[in-house]
Amino acid sequence: MTKEILVFDRSPVARLVSCAAVFASAALVFNYLAKSGNDIDVLSFGFFIVLFLGTLAAAIAQYGDHIYLSDDGVMYENRLLKLLGRRGRWMRWEDIIEIRELRRSVLVLLSRDGQRMLIDAILGYAIAKHEVLRRAPQAILSGTLAPEDR
Repeated sequence: MTKEILVFDRSPVARLVSCAAVFASAALVFNYLAKSGNDIDVLSFGFFIVLFLGTLAAAIAQYGDHIYLSDDGVMYENRLLKLLGRRGRWMRWEDIIEIRELRRSVLVLLSRDGQRMLIDAILGYAIAKHEVLRRAPQAILSGTLAPEDR
């Protein structure tokens, strides 16, 4: 018997926004270089480089985001963090004590041991939400969730 695992990735819109942020920060670097000529301030230039590297790192990290739902629980894992030695941890369904929805687009799962997990900006959010609510019936619903959402 094989266990079915549902895998959710970031939505194409979220990925496009992260790419646009990288291109915009790169444009700021090149614009600064073009307008400064020979009068480049190291502190200002360093700021733009750090901004570019930060948006690039965020975009790379976002492309590696995955949410896994199985019969046992839910897990967030990122490929980049996994390469750096930080593997995802499973949150078991029976350990989830509260499911909070924010703005009808973000689920926050809270467990007994204080662990918190966000499910947001994924392709198939409605499916993931339905599965989480179905598999954790003991959890308290809060935020924009109502009892009829179960």
